Amino acid sequence: MRTQVSDRFGSNQFFFAAVGSADRLRQEVFYLSYHLHWTYTEVMDLDIVERREYVRLLAERIEQENRAINRASRRGAG
Repeated sequence: MRTQVSDRFGSNQFFFAAVGSADRLRQEVFYLSYHLHWTYTEVMDLDIVERREYVRLLAERIEQENRAINRASRRGAG
């Protein structure tokens, strides 16, 4: 029996719209390739659960960095 994997990666709306498994796979490959500069083969060599965990971690990191940027810009504007 397969382990159920959450469909939610952080609060990033990008992943909520995934319709089918092929679309979701393309989004995951693009996301990791774009941000981490991994090749298609490197991403596809990951186990599904491991790949989705990397996507979740990356989304969390980007959200943290965006919050820090927003806080800094608010401080600078005041």
